[in-house]
Amino acid sequence: MINDVQTTAAVTELDVATKSHHIAPQALYTAKNISATERPTIPYEHPTTAMYLKLFKQRLVRLKMKASTYSINDEAVAECFAKADVSIESKCEYLVRYVAEAFEHYAVWDYSHAYYPGRPSQQSARTDAMEGTSRVLPTLAAWVSQHGPQPLAGLNGKPLDIVAILRRAFLAGTDPQHAGYWGQLHDYDQRICESADLALALWLSREYVWQQMTTQEQTQIITWFKQVNHCQTVDNNWHLFPLTVQLVIKVLTGEDTVAYDKYERVKQFHVGDGWFRDGAKGNYDYYNAWGFHYSLYWLDQIDSSFDGDFIRQTLADFVSQYRYLFTAEGLPFFGRSACYRLAAAAPLIMAVDQHSDVIATGEAQRAFATSLEYFISHGAMQHGAPTQGLFGDDGRLVDNYSGPASSFWSLRALNIALFCGDRCGLWQAPQQPLPVEQGDFNFALPAINAQVIGIFETKEVVVIFKNDYTIDQNPLSRRLESQSARHYWLENILGRAERPKNNLLRKGITCYSSKMSHFF
Repeated sequence: MINDVQTTAAVTELDVATKSHHIAPQALYTAKNISATERPTIPYEHPTTAMYLKLFKQRLVRLKMKASTYSINDEAVAECFAKADVSIESKCEYLVRYVAEAFEHYAVWDYSHAYYPGRPSQQSARTDAMEGTSRVLPTLAAWVSQHGPQPLAGLNGKPLDIVAILRRAFLAGTDPQHAGYWGQLHDYDQRICESADLALALWLSREYVWQQMTTQEQTQIITWFKQVNHCQTVDNNWHLFPLTVQLVIKVLTGEDTVAYDKYERVKQFHVGDGWFRDGAKGNYDYYNAWGFHYSLYWLDQIDSSFDGDFIRQTLADFVSQYRYLFTAEGLPFFGRSACYRLAAAAPLIMAVDQHSDVIATGEAQRAFATSLEYFISHGAMQHGAPTQGLFGDDGRLVDNYSGPASSFWSLRALNIALFCGDRCGLWQAPQQPLPVEQGDFNFALPAINAQVIGIFETKEVVVIFKNDYTIDQNPLSRRLESQSARHYWLENILGRAERPKNNLLRKGITCYSSKMSHFF
């Protein structure tokens, strides 16, 4: 519980902070000019007849291979996160056990893939199943990085050998002769994205997995990862994926294949105050939290000599403003991928780990704890995975690039906490109040031309963008659209996403509340 002394001290701190943020006369906003490149034609966005046939075949394989829906622990995990007398550290351990047990149930082909229930992506059922492994392994590897080779007990009490699971997954996925082979990568391939999470998992578990492998096994794995060196990516946050892989290769083998030009391009997307535009014509949204800064943090952890000053300073700048967006019951979500919502607090924990003075450890813990507790206690974890929605499943909030396991990116804040929670004092810190729990505030985010308003009485935070993304809008075009019956059946037959695009920023919505009324 937050005591009166902490609250009084925090209010004083807030007074100082908000005085510097009170509205002052602003110069006319001018967006940073970022040189643009032509967006390429992405094959899975424009499927041919042959691709539809391939998608259908892979859907049939999914129907054959998928296990029954595993919901045995859903009520238990919701109840755990609703308990006020259980520490957030214990809740996080419970969540890891919940995820690991379900992964054991869904995994196929030596843990190289996992067929989770849910709506498909635009890619293919097999790529979706690869995500079922690639987006879970970092969580398991982060746990191993702190607990070593000791077994992890599932919620059913059965021990799980996480090191063995990781080893088998890497060897199967990189073996061209194995049924679980992750395949040959090509330009703009979704598997380039997934390779970054896989490389991170390999680095996190290196002492217990990589270092115990034979030279032949290591060569096999690195050969598969090195495919990213020859693949083109979309010109946005995707540059960070091959960079993650390349830095892991450099650290594990000494071979430097790092595409430094890609990193310089990422830095061009920085518009100030720690905010990144997602490509020259992209949006400002929560990808800053669970995409840009998350990846940059890991680059710094993997190789501290890479560009630490820039990475740490931009994170501190971002968190100094971003921390005001948190409430104990929701956030003002704007942009894409709302179903990744549990990862929102990742930058706050990263800033604590980097000894930044822009946020107190107790405040970061409260933001992290309440963001997990609020959503999970209301059903955000189902069938062993984060749902495709905010609480339960909501097809309106599932982007076409998201599949059944894509929402495991929601565990990115958990991954950070598992990795550095002990060393940065996250678990032990007494909780301190969030800014909106201390008083009103009203300040500008000039880098992205937005205003942030916090109301102490209602504990609500509102973000208002001061410019329209599009002027071509009407009441119907601004609403969240539901999938038509025709597209629902096409999606279920073909195994390919056929959903409307519901990025509210691009629909012309400019005002977002932590009460999240747009989504209900």
